[in-house]
Amino acid sequence: MYYDYFSIKEFLVDRVMVGVPIHVVDKIEKHHKPIINPIRHRIGQPVQVSQNSGYRSKDWELSHGRSGTSEHTFTGLGAVDYTCANMELLLEELRASDYKRICYYPDQKFIHCDHKGDRYHEFEADEDGKWQYKGERK
Repeated sequence: MYYDYFSIKEFLVDRVMVGVPIHVVDKIEKHHKPIINPIRHRIGQPVQVSQNSGYRSKDWELSHGRSGTSEHTFTGLGAVDYTCANMELLLEELRASDYKRICYYPDQKFIHCDHKGDRYHEFEADEDGKWQYKGERK
């Protein structure tokens, strides 16, 4: 049985964005929802896509002082940041997921997830947001 707890707009940094490229919608449907929907179902509590997460256009990135090369621009398979009330449980589930990279931001209470790379790696962000390598997963 397939559960769909998320709408596409939840994966957009600008929740009223119009004209989202179809390749972004396809990547969300194919590479993100199939991972997070079963996790949401197993843990039995809401999981949210962080408000500053999901798809960000290159123009949005540049206008906010960013490089424009983030995985969140979905030039690759895309990146999403998740949060919930029980971050440890969510982290445990995401460690076992098909995301290639996860990075836990304990101070900001979200977990960045993407498909970059050919191995399963885990990071943890320090208080300045710099990623510290924690090791390979799986």
